[in-house]
Amino acid sequence: MINPTTISKIYSTLGNNNSLVPLAIKDVANSLGMSTGSYITGDKHEGKDRFMDEFGTMAIWLLGVPFYKKVLDFLLFKPFKLDPKIDVRNFKNQDILKQSAQFAPTEQIRNSIQKAMTKQKLMKGLTFGKFVASTVLTIISYREYTKYRHKVTENSIRKELLEQKEKQKIQDAQKNEIPNFTGGLQDFMFSPVKNLMIVDAAITTERFTQSRNKQDLIGYIIKEGAFWGFVYFAGQKIQDHLESVAEKKYNRSIDLDARVIESAELKNAIQDGTLQKDIENFQKVMDKSDAEIYEFINNNDDNFVVKMAKKSDIIPTYKDTNKIDTRKFVDIQKIKGVNTKLEKVLNQYESARLSSTKSEIKTLEIFLKQLRKLKRASVLKNIGACVGALGVAVPAIMVAIRFAGGQKQEFQTKKEIEKQLELENNEGA
Repeated sequence: MINPTTISKIYSTLGNNNSLVPLAIKDVANSLGMSTGSYITGDKHEGKDRFMDEFGTMAIWLLGVPFYKKVLDFLLFKPFKLDPKIDVRNFKNQDILKQSAQFAPTEQIRNSIQKAMTKQKLMKGLTFGKFVASTVLTIISYREYTKYRHKVTENSIRKELLEQKEKQKIQDAQKNEIPNFTGGLQDFMFSPVKNLMIVDAAITTERFTQSRNKQDLIGYIIKEGAFWGFVYFAGQKIQDHLESVAEKKYNRSIDLDARVIESAELKNAIQDGTLQKDIENFQKVMDKSDAEIYEFINNNDDNFVVKMAKKSDIIPTYKDTNKIDTRKFVDIQKIKGVNTKLEKVLNQYESARLSSTKSEIKTLEIFLKQLRKLKRASVLKNIGACVGALGVAVPAIMVAIRFAGGQKQEFQTKKEIEKQLELENNEGA
């Protein structure tokens, strides 16, 4: 039986629009569908070219920026003995910056933050440089890979056609026949998903401008349009819609992280009154300054709002401890959001309890079971809709276009190389 913690982590990751995992799943589905469609409509050359295009591009798109950032951490930060894990967004609030050193989980991290405090301008410059350089290097990698892919496909087709030509020559010589040939900058800097959008914009532009023919261009217009729509925009819209339906139809708020909804802690906190008490305690600092809220979360490890914000990765923790990794940026507004969402869930449970004839324990079990069911269904429907569109619908449209008119269109690149070889043959005759 799968561990409940593992289940909650899976749903949390799949439902996180700032995670690369849902993007990877959608892209794999899209790439498999597009590659399969190319093998159906074309020959082995078109299928191989599409496979290299889809999966090679996916590897660069997903892994390029993280890889170059790791390399640049070593090349840019190590010479100055600065910690690249320190989030420069903390420099915007000097009070929080000082507290991040004060509440550091280890002496080593405290020293690294204090050193960064003395070189804030340099840290900002290095961080911005890392963002720009990693993005540009990834784009360059894709451009060079595209050139390589085009060359591989062209050489493969030329080799096959030349072999066919030689074979035909031998057969014609035997028959004594004459050959007959036919033929928001911050958001982009610190969000891995938005950082990918810059790379993807360059990839899309490159695909349009480097399209080898009209067939190539039309295919990319359909593929890229659908990809951008379902990978970057539709997911959040679908999620918002499903959350809205759950709230309006069932009076259940499912916009908390799946790890919170799935946790046994939520049940216990509602049951023993901890949730109500801790929400009220957090409410006391809701209208205070960000620095005061930051101090509160560092001094109140046991507060349920703080614990759930940590479980949701809104408050980053140090390795396998419960201590806050004060090098990282903490979004105070998102922590407030956790408090608001938990309060909404608590109010919904109270409403269900008052209208139920069952015992409080049974009512709570039913309430949380429904909450988990709705959350899981929303995540699966969201991923399923995007995967279905990218992995089935779009490739089916591409196949239909190639078969339009009752006859399958040949791989245009192959036809062009055939004509080119024919011209070369005529010029050499």
